[in-house]
Amino acid sequence: MQFLKIAFRQVRQRPGFTFMAAFSLALGVGLVATQFSLIDGILLRGLPVPGAERLMHISLRPPGAEASDEWTAFPYRDFLQLRERQTTFESLAGITAGGFNLSGKGRVPTHEPGAFATANLLTTLGVGPEIGRWFSAEEDRPGQPLLIVLSHALWVEEFGADASVLGRALTVNGDAGTIIGVMPPKFVFPVNQRLWINMRPAANDPRVYRVERAELFGKLRPGVARAQAVAELSSLQASLQALWPETNTGIDHVQVQPLQFAYAGGGTQPILYLMLAMTGLILALACVNVANMLLGRAAQRTRELAVRTAVGASRARIVRLMLGESSVLAALGAAGGVLLAYFGIEWLQSYLQSAMEIPGWFEFRLDARVVGAAIGCTAIAGLLAGLLPAWQASRLDMNTALKDDHRAASSIGVGRIGRWLVTAQIAFTSALLVAACVLGWTIYTLRSANLGYHPEQLLFGRIELQEQTQATPELRARFFREMMARLSAEPGVEAVAVTSRDFIGPGVPTPVAPEGVVFKHPNDRPNVWLEVVSTDYFRLVGVTPVHGRLFDSHDQSGAPRVAVVNESFAHRFWPGQDAIGRRFKNGQTDDNWVQVVGVVPDLKMQGLFLPEGQNGEGFYLVQDQMGWGWLNLFVRTKGDPVQVIAPLRRAIIALDPDQPVHSLSTLQERTRRALHGFSVAGVMSATFALVTLFLGSIGVYGVTSLAVSRRTREFGVRMALGSTVGEILRLVLWQGGRQITLGLAIGLVGGLLLTRPVGSIFGAGAMNNPLIYLAVALLTSAVGLFALWIPARRAARIDPMEALRTE
Repeated sequence: MQFLKIAFRQVRQRPGFTFMAAFSLALGVGLVATQFSLIDGILLRGLPVPGAERLMHISLRPPGAEASDEWTAFPYRDFLQLRERQTTFESLAGITAGGFNLSGKGRVPTHEPGAFATANLLTTLGVGPEIGRWFSAEEDRPGQPLLIVLSHALWVEEFGADASVLGRALTVNGDAGTIIGVMPPKFVFPVNQRLWINMRPAANDPRVYRVERAELFGKLRPGVARAQAVAELSSLQASLQALWPETNTGIDHVQVQPLQFAYAGGGTQPILYLMLAMTGLILALACVNVANMLLGRAAQRTRELAVRTAVGASRARIVRLMLGESSVLAALGAAGGVLLAYFGIEWLQSYLQSAMEIPGWFEFRLDARVVGAAIGCTAIAGLLAGLLPAWQASRLDMNTALKDDHRAASSIGVGRIGRWLVTAQIAFTSALLVAACVLGWTIYTLRSANLGYHPEQLLFGRIELQEQTQATPELRARFFREMMARLSAEPGVEAVAVTSRDFIGPGVPTPVAPEGVVFKHPNDRPNVWLEVVSTDYFRLVGVTPVHGRLFDSHDQSGAPRVAVVNESFAHRFWPGQDAIGRRFKNGQTDDNWVQVVGVVPDLKMQGLFLPEGQNGEGFYLVQDQMGWGWLNLFVRTKGDPVQVIAPLRRAIIALDPDQPVHSLSTLQERTRRALHGFSVAGVMSATFALVTLFLGSIGVYGVTSLAVSRRTREFGVRMALGSTVGEILRLVLWQGGRQITLGLAIGLVGGLLLTRPVGSIFGAGAMNNPLIYLAVALLTSAVGLFALWIPARRAARIDPMEALRTE
């Protein structure tokens, strides 16, 4: 307590010093706590249910996949076998997410995200309904009626929180169903589902289900490790290859991972940890700055410390005295950091939940875990920031200090350590700026990706026809054909098309087999991207063929199947040859031959989130021959696309009054929404860069200013002997510039190593861009030299007579 009283007195005496030191630590601690809350909410905490640490997501890794975030669901018949034969889980539940069209008497048709679910899902999760009940095991059997459980949000929005909703009829995808329960508030599973339906097999064959595949979830038995579960399920899956080779050959790697990891793929984990490393470096930079400030304080207190030593203070007591001051500064920094983290986490929670389709159980909050992490980081930061100055101060030569403050300051290594602190500050600053610029540039290129077409004046909508209402491919093709004809006749409409891809995500991965190439098994065929489009699709996006022709009115059901391929597809399978007239088989056309009639430029069929040129091979099939039901509608207009919404609804109602259209927006808005997550990373990267520049500049200025102030007498002697102002400026800038150069070299290499995760996800284009490193070098050098120039200019203006009298 005595040391703390002395420390509080010291920090009160110098409010400016205290504010800058505490503020530097608060910036670092606040950013670390905010980033940790993001990682905690996405990767660590898991679903808010009992035993969440034992809840696992079970999947298959598709052939050729390398990352754990690439997975595919189990065939449902495989799930039945695994559920009966496995012993490592308390239970295995299955679920298949999808979209459901809701209609009924007096209702405006709507589309809601939902899922088919097995009867044991809630017992596996350890939760129960708010009102009503869940499905029973008997109701999972063939021939059972369709039963519906609503989410709390859907119950409130669509049914006014009316408890009498139980037993009410509701039509789902054309089938009559009955509402039997409502889930508690905030329950969404596995992502943001708003209703659940019992997973009923078809009555004629228990192996044939309404959904072909299901995601599996299980709760490990107490004491069972994940590795045991993987070994057992992999062994069982190997036996299923012999039983059903048509779906299992080549797929033998079973993945068992915590639930949250399965939904944080696509590069999320490396980017999150990269950003956490960046915040850690910012905190380290803040520690260096505070250490520099405390070292300066020690240099100013040499006579005081010498007196304490003279009257009996031990070296350990001097260290404790100095660490007491750094501890008080750390405590102030922790308070400020938690306050900054509170506002940062509130912004993250409100922005991400409102702007992105992330799992509802991804919650970011300032709880005990985050506060504990902040306090832990602050304690370490305070110790690191105070230890070096305290240790150096304890080595003070008492006799020298009592005679001459300047020589005493030199004896504790203020000048030598100050030069290394400048190097460390520049290294941290340049490494962080490289990481921030690489991440920011990657996000910018994603946002401004060259789509190959103009997204302006494009209205987007999603239509999902169901087999219960449009039973055959011919009926589904006719529905879309007639709807597009009605819309094309509307004033202000330039073009209308439907496509299976939304222009943002990738196409459908489909195995292909070019004519003349033989594969041992269908699963050995290479995967490319498929997009099913209407005849006017290429006119809508403004693309003309490189070779051959596009789809036309002759490409109808019953005519020979045709395809249009992109240039990457043609170059891969027929390099240096004409692709027109070539044939290939694919899994989407029952392995019938498809003939190539045209080649078009690459239109990023791999989606916006893969690097340019990576996995870009793809082909197009025409909707009139495929008859798909779930398609995206695009309408190009002369004016505001929103004005077409009302005519679009009228056109659909005229064809089917129970058919909804959903997700209506402009393509620009949809693209912005899809990139919101990267925008958050971009904003945080820019924040990191600004904080880094701020801390780096004040750090370099502080070290240099202290060094110059300690050399006042030297500069006075030099000027008295004839040195000019320019020579003094050059001396200070040259000596500081060497430290800046060394720090830059270390920092640029460190930045290259720090950004390797970004290169592994989005390609090495940004990571290896020399302009980024040149810009960082120029910016850091400019900031560093300016921070050197201010005290150097002050030194050059010293009056020689005043300098010689300085003590």
